[in-house]
Amino acid sequence: MTARLVLALAVLTVPVAAQEVAVAPLPALADLPAGVRSAGLAGIAVALPGDAAVVFDNPSAIGPIRRLSVEAAYARLPDDRWYTTAAAAVRQGRLSLGGGYRYLRFPDDAAQHDNLQWAAAVSGRVGGIHVGLAANYLAVEDSSGAIFRTLTEDAGLTVAFFDIAALALVFENLGRTPLTGARIELPSRTRLGFSLNLIDTYSNGRLLATVETIWTEDAEHRTIFGVEGGVVVRGVGLIARIGHGGQAPNRDIGKTSYGGSVVLGLARLDYAYQPRSALGRGVHLFGVHWTP
Repeated sequence: MTARLVLALAVLTVPVAAQEVAVAPLPALADLPAGVRSAGLAGIAVALPGDAAVVFDNPSAIGPIRRLSVEAAYARLPDDRWYTTAAAAVRQGRLSLGGGYRYLRFPDDAAQHDNLQWAAAVSGRVGGIHVGLAANYLAVEDSSGAIFRTLTEDAGLTVAFFDIAALALVFENLGRTPLTGARIELPSRTRLGFSLNLIDTYSNGRLLATVETIWTEDAEHRTIFGVEGGVVVRGVGLIARIGHGGQAPNRDIGKTSYGGSVVLGLARLDYAYQPRSALGRGVHLFGVHWTP
């Protein structure tokens, strides 16, 4: 009788244990800005066409690029965590193609080993509207060596009024298909953004205001405001930026971020400081952007 009872308890507990192991951890990448400019604006991204890193946030925003956009970023923390990104977008007529890579490495004693994301996007122009679709491959490895891989899809619309303004609407994580292990439960989100250049971009001055509102499937919503301004003379100049607004709930992420750029002709050196981010406290990010 005792042997049968022990066997029955073992059978009942195996599925529970297996279910606990199968739960995919949420990736920290989901709370990290893909570009340094976005990081300096507290995460605002969808209505900033022209930056290659926007391929992670709004596939339609690669449509308005003139010819080619390339950028990369890097951040490292004292506890041996490091974060790197790279992205590129190219335009040919009415069609634009883009892709990007993000990688976050944790220290050896962390619950997660690393996060990896690949993105591929295509954008086409229909009248004055840019329509884009993106596929995102996301992989998370935990401390036990278990790897969870999921494929997600995004869709976006961007209306760009020359270099004056941009209005963007993005639907994130429309589909979530598990590839290996349990599905990574990224929430579906809707993002609405608007940016406006308050000074003619062909003058020496630079002043841009932008706002973005994010809604998630659990009815949570938040709004972020940002502004950047500076002076560029004969292709050389300085730009400063700041962003402030609501961040993802239940995360230790600060509402305010700062940043700046050094403009050197077709290149731009970016910097951002986040007092509190998904990477920790006092995070410095560095990046380079090139648009020939």
